[in-house]
Amino acid sequence: MKRTFNYTGRRKITRKDVSITLRQTNGTWWFEADLKLADYRFPRNGEVWVEAHRQNLWMQWAWGTVSALRPPVDRKLTEFAAPDGMLFRVRVVQPPGQEHHKLLGEADGIPFVKAGEADDRRRHLLVPIPDALDQQLWKLNLDSDPPSLLVNKDAKPSWKEMARSPQFISLVYPEVLRRMLTRVLVDESWTEDDEESGWQTDWVKFARNLGGLGPVPPPDLEPDRENWIEEAVAAFSRRLELRSTWDRTFDEEGRR
Repeated sequence: MKRTFNYTGRRKITRKDVSITLRQTNGTWWFEADLKLADYRFPRNGEVWVEAHRQNLWMQWAWGTVSALRPPVDRKLTEFAAPDGMLFRVRVVQPPGQEHHKLLGEADGIPFVKAGEADDRRRHLLVPIPDALDQQLWKLNLDSDPPSLLVNKDAKPSWKEMARSPQFISLVYPEVLRRMLTRVLVDESWTEDDEESGWQTDWVKFARNLGGLGPVPPPDLEPDRENWIEEAVAAFSRRLELRSTWDRTFDEEGRR
């Protein structure tokens, strides 16, 4: 049964204190979670919940209490045919009483690492997710949290190869960056006060790190923000040398 929570006054659980490892047994994915909650001064009997989500797919597990973490026996990810694009969320909520299910702390957008692979602790900005898109090759889903890049699961030779191809990267990713920054800076009016606000801030930081950009203009200067976004897209294209990559790919195909 899905639990709903009161979000008033929640405390952020840092990503370094949550580790998710995926394992596969007989073709079925399941996970382990290593949670470090002792330093947050949550009530000892605060309830702990772990969730996995991707777009409209969602699963939730009761994980005991802060002082007595009890991973459930069944941690199979049966709602997910494949783990691509899946993220995890950890929540600590008030125990039974007057404010039962009041959210005390949360870590969201937690990526996983597959058993045997290195955990670099980075949160990827965007992970392509296979989906049934009929004749569309890709779609940016801005309704998911965080937004997700959907790619046609039936594309040949495979959706993964398509998403990694120079053609796809050259044509799709500049537009994805433009739409994401527009969502954050124009539609949601991101400000410096939101510096720690999850995926929105990650996209602004990514754009800043491209180099050659001035400060983000104030929210009331929307045309200036739109120009800043275009400068970021141009800087991204230069950084990846997208036209040169396209030309090389074209020349190589012409020689076949």
